[in-house]
Amino acid sequence: MFNSRNLLPAAAALMLAAACTDDGVEPEEQLTEQEATGLFEGFRALLLQDEPVIVSETPTGAVVECPLGGRVEFTGGGQEEEAGDTIRLNLDITAKPMACRVSADDAWYDLTGDPGIREQITVEIVGFFESFDISGTSVGTLDWESGDRSGTCEIDLALTAEPDLSDPNVPGVTGTLSGMLCGHEVEIDVAELPIE
Repeated sequence: MFNSRNLLPAAAALMLAAACTDDGVEPEEQLTEQEATGLFEGFRALLLQDEPVIVSETPTGAVVECPLGGRVEFTGGGQEEEAGDTIRLNLDITAKPMACRVSADDAWYDLTGDPGIREQITVEIVGFFESFDISGTSVGTLDWESGDRSGTCEIDLALTAEPDLSDPNVPGVTGTLSGMLCGHEVEIDVAELPIE
């Protein structure tokens, strides 16, 4: 015999399950580790532009054109400190992309950041390169769109680096950024750092 009292709890459970899975909000897309790394490297290339096109200056920085479209607002800067035989270079820059397009591995990403990504790098030199320490972080959030996909990428990376003095005329830096990137635990080789 059919019992309508047993149907009511079952219907309520089905409605609750449907409400939990279909709330009218599309599920957020996830990037693969390779896509996430490409997106981040495309973003960091904005920091390393040789001749950025400045759209406007702000009291704390500047708005710069992204080479592939859109803009990015930079705030902060660098400073040098000297104490005895120690020189410390500090870079503290926040980059806030505004529909800024980057490319990586044949893919395009339109990036928006609020508050954006904060990059902090400290270089400490003691004596005539008796000691050379480099440390830093990249922390923040980027919203991204790529074709019909979109999502949010949270970034929390720590820099471990050392000087590369193999060419005394052009000293460089080698190192890694490691930590969490778009939900993936990563370790990214760093060949260039914006420390000048």
